[in-house]
Amino acid sequence: MLTKQMRLDHYAETYHQLGPLKSVLTLLTLLGLITMCIRTFYKRVSGELLVTLMYVLLYFVASPFAIVINKVLMKDYGFGYPVMVSALGQSTTAVCSAAVVKGFGLSVENGRHVGLKSLATLGGASAFALVLGQYPYLYLTVAFIQMLKAFSPTYMIFFLYCLGVEQPSRAVIGCVLGLSLFTAVASAGEVNFHLVGVLFMAAASGSDAVRLVLAQKLLTNHKMAPMETLYYISPLCVLWMVPFILLELPVALKHDSFSIVTDHPLLFIGAGCSGFFVNITSFLLVKRTSSMTFKLLTMMRNGGLVLASGLFFGETITRLEAFGYGGLMLCFGLYTYVKANESAAAAAASKGAVVQALVSSAPEERPLTDDASSDDAQEDTGPKERSRV
Repeated sequence: MLTKQMRLDHYAETYHQLGPLKSVLTLLTLLGLITMCIRTFYKRVSGELLVTLMYVLLYFVASPFAIVINKVLMKDYGFGYPVMVSALGQSTTAVCSAAVVKGFGLSVENGRHVGLKSLATLGGASAFALVLGQYPYLYLTVAFIQMLKAFSPTYMIFFLYCLGVEQPSRAVIGCVLGLSLFTAVASAGEVNFHLVGVLFMAAASGSDAVRLVLAQKLLTNHKMAPMETLYYISPLCVLWMVPFILLELPVALKHDSFSIVTDHPLLFIGAGCSGFFVNITSFLLVKRTSSMTFKLLTMMRNGGLVLASGLFFGETITRLEAFGYGGLMLCFGLYTYVKANESAAAAAASKGAVVQALVSSAPEERPLTDDASSDDAQEDTGPKERSRV
């Protein structure tokens, strides 16, 4: 359903033609070429901006790839257990993060100073965001779900303020609301209201907002590294998902669905690795920017994929979609401009405060008064008078 909304069917066909191994190699080659192009312009653009752009690029590649491979796994190969597939990605993330931390000797000291309650809350929010997001599709149309998802940034504004992580300005709130509104317009379609489905969608959006806000708090306020955060969070997330996995397990055993795993092991390994890739790139991006910027980047990516599909693959895009996604791009541009101005103003204010502190702490010079001059003169003439005597 999500692949249809984001126009990813053509990418899925390409994946089928190439196969798992060639798809990964092609993806790595593309990333290598883009990296070479970026290094060519390294001297023309600041290094900080290039790093941020690289993280954005990695996430923009990783997320659609994960969606495509999960769609192939669940729909085309018949492994229709979304919670198990999500748990596969989290389990692979736990294994890979532990291997990287132990293999490269990365420090995990900052995570030990964070309370278990905060870590367990983040793990639970991640699990509920993954699990609860599956159930609205049983009650609501895809178009209505996307309309509800469009307002998920408003949840983030609420939690950012309540948890004391960030206080968005009025200009930022206006850009976010405008972006949400345009996204809802682009996703407008048949509205099949069902209270249970709406409640599931609200719970999933709230859980995702809490996940991103807490991730920003750990990565920024507690100075945790992205790999360190995944090292602590992923196992807890898997534990939170166990009760939901047990609900799917009897059905999978009844239909002998695990034979698909033995028949196509590379596909499942690719799905797990794509989950790890999405998790690490998203945490890198949240630490580099903010949870709100990450959420809006995700929405902009979806709109960009739809517009690119219309331009390059001949997909039909309605006027309403073009208007909505065009407005989305405009609002995101305004949001980027506002955030850049706010960051520059904050940096200037911080620099001014540092300069003021240095000036106030400098020792005061003794003024040269007449009394001081006479004292110095007396000290200079004293030895001469003693020599005459």
